[in-house]
Amino acid sequence: MSKTLATLAALALAANSYATEWDLGALPSYQPEQKVTGTIRVGGARMSGLVVIWEKDFQKVQPGVQFTNELPSSDVAFGYLETGAADIAASGREPALEEILGFSEKFSYNATPIIVGTGAWKLPGGSSWSPVVFVSKENPLERLTMGQLDGIFGAERTGGYEENSCVYVARNARGPEGNIRTWGQLGLTGEWADKSIQTYGYAQTGMRHFFELKVFGGGDKWNPNYREYVETGTKMVADGSGLGSHDMLVALAHDKYGIGWSGLGHAASVEGLKPISLARDEQSPYVDTSEKNFQSHSYPLSRVVFMYLNRPPGAAVDPKVREFLRFILSREGQCILSHNGAHLPLPAEMVIEQRKRLD
Repeated sequence: MSKTLATLAALALAANSYATEWDLGALPSYQPEQKVTGTIRVGGARMSGLVVIWEKDFQKVQPGVQFTNELPSSDVAFGYLETGAADIAASGREPALEEILGFSEKFSYNATPIIVGTGAWKLPGGSSWSPVVFVSKENPLERLTMGQLDGIFGAERTGGYEENSCVYVARNARGPEGNIRTWGQLGLTGEWADKSIQTYGYAQTGMRHFFELKVFGGGDKWNPNYREYVETGTKMVADGSGLGSHDMLVALAHDKYGIGWSGLGHAASVEGLKPISLARDEQSPYVDTSEKNFQSHSYPLSRVVFMYLNRPPGAAVDPKVREFLRFILSREGQCILSHNGAHLPLPAEMVIEQRKRLD
């Protein structure tokens, strides 16, 4: 047996031993379509060290490939791709409008997104955590549809910019009749019926942009009483300012008429909060915030992480980049992601869909 085949067999064995928890056995095993050589340049996010781990294991089966990395954060990913300094932009978030415009104005087409993993479930920060909606434990509310979430947090709008698009569209417009401003509009009675809903969440960041895309259909008009905070422990909030996400969650826990969104890992340190189950619409089942539901993407606000490519329309993906992404989107690659512990693996149907994007 050749060294490459032996390495593939060892990776497959490791993946199979871990396949049961997330049903990774349903994913295609990595089989090289060709031997590739050269250097792949990756710019953007480290993804909690995952990018480098993927690279090292890929080199075991494709030893002719080298990597050069510039991995400070997702916020520079598009810059590397746009300037030609990277072949792959690794990012834990969807691009902002300014990033889409900068790229499309230079190249006259959009960057190609390849989803390579699911965001985090219960980590206290980083790793593209998925938003969870919380109320005080005093609040009798248990569940919401995505439409109700829009009504609570959003406002009337004429349209929005959808994911990876610089075209403002009206399909997700709505009028003021869609606003939900009192708890009685959600079916709560008695003392709750006429009480105003107080909204809490994040200031402008990647996770707020994700919320706008998924809940508002790309709009960015919020309930006027929306209180904005910044993730505690980051350089974006000054110590003692009272504007960190931990401050927000403490305030929410003591506001029986409040509702907010944050990560499960952030809320774990705050007593008195209750997560809300979500449904995509009134005909869909309500889904709680379990790890399984995040990984399967049945939870409506499950996030993903990306590797973006500069791929002109009709052009083939660079063979070495394609092989690397096929490796990531394989049983072995998703097993590596699972073992790393920060992100959740993709369900099989999403892996198959993303692999098709490489053809």
